[in-house]
Amino acid sequence: MSQLATFLENVRGDSRITAYSTLQLKQAVIMKILHSLGWDAFDLNKVQADHLVAGTTIDYALQTPSNGMIFLHLVMPLDESTHDTQDKILKLAAAENVRIAVLTDGVRWSFFSPHQRGTFNDKEFAHLNLLEQEPDDTEQVLKHFLTYRIAVSGTAFARAEKICANRMKKKSSNISAAQWQAWTSILQQFGDVFTELIAVEATRKGASVSLEDAQKFFAKFTLLTSSEGAQAKKMKYDGFSIAAAQAWAELMRQLEVLFVELMIIEIEKAHDFKPEKETVLQFLHNADTLHTQAALQANSKRSRAEA
Repeated sequence: MSQLATFLENVRGDSRITAYSTLQLKQAVIMKILHSLGWDAFDLNKVQADHLVAGTTIDYALQTPSNGMIFLHLVMPLDESTHDTQDKILKLAAAENVRIAVLTDGVRWSFFSPHQRGTFNDKEFAHLNLLEQEPDDTEQVLKHFLTYRIAVSGTAFARAEKICANRMKKKSSNISAAQWQAWTSILQQFGDVFTELIAVEATRKGASVSLEDAQKFFAKFTLLTSSEGAQAKKMKYDGFSIAAAQAWAELMRQLEVLFVELMIIEIEKAHDFKPEKETVLQFLHNADTLHTQAALQANSKRSRAEA
């Protein structure tokens, strides 16, 4: 059993760690782990204690010659109550050449890639609990990302960024599918209401659109925008009321706030997560752009035919 594994085994069996002060944690836990991972705490070119960044003191800045830094900072306790503090540290790290930021209260350890795009949670790529997890598991993660030679080589940073990138790719795919499903559900649930509104809006604009024409157009719109592969060139409105299409474009903009709320509700209900409003807004803007382009193409063809 390695020196680190033995230490982690002892920590797991000693609940006194939860009562340690900040200084005690640094001496009895943090420095012990760093030493086991190959960091020389007496070499300022490798470990800088009390590293000052924009008026904030970071407990440890672990230096690598050319690949960037690792921030290791104590946050007591490491939970939702200190979220603002954690977020502040990540933002400071993102403004510096910091490739990995580790926040810990001695027991819980959260590993972040500060430059990763996305939310606070998107930046986290690993999480440990020294009292609850098997020592072999915690040792593997600590060695994987905090071993001196692996950090210096840049491998630790590459591993962290790959985990985040793969997760974001999967998340984007899941969100995209969830949004299309929610959009389809809303169009189907409120189709009768929307078709009536299309006829009313067209009349308000000075055009004559019967309820039947509005229904035909809306059925086509629903069919063409109910898949992730929706494209403007596939949305052919030939033979449908252009006035209805224009009225619907206006309604989509007027009802944007309502659509956002409805989609968030649908996604939460079906997929058990709450999407960000900005993401849903972007989806709606994309759908509006597809629709507008298709309507313009149809109107242009009709104008040429009439000429």
